Amino acid sequence: DKKMSVEEIIKEVVTIKNVSNELSGMTASSAQTLLQNNNQVMALVKGSRTGQDAVSAVSVAARSLQNAAAVIKILGTKCDNCIADLSK
Repeated sequence: DKKMSVEEIIKEVVTIKNVSNELSGMTASSAQTLLQNNNQVMALVKGSRTGQDAVSAVSVAARSLQNAAAVIKILGTKCDNCIADLSK
């Protein structure tokens, strides 16, 4: 087994951080777009029970994406902590 140096580990953690930050941003942006589109659909389906059910389902999906973005963002913070610890 080849052991990684601290510098190699830091490099890998930085990569994870960068990917997680990008993914968090894309996920949050997708949630926002979904909510905006859902608001437009909501206006079109007033009075339709199935339409309103669909709007509710999309709202739940958008909230799930927002929660996922927040959790992924935490990963970036944890990476910062790890890098700081490894750099001591």
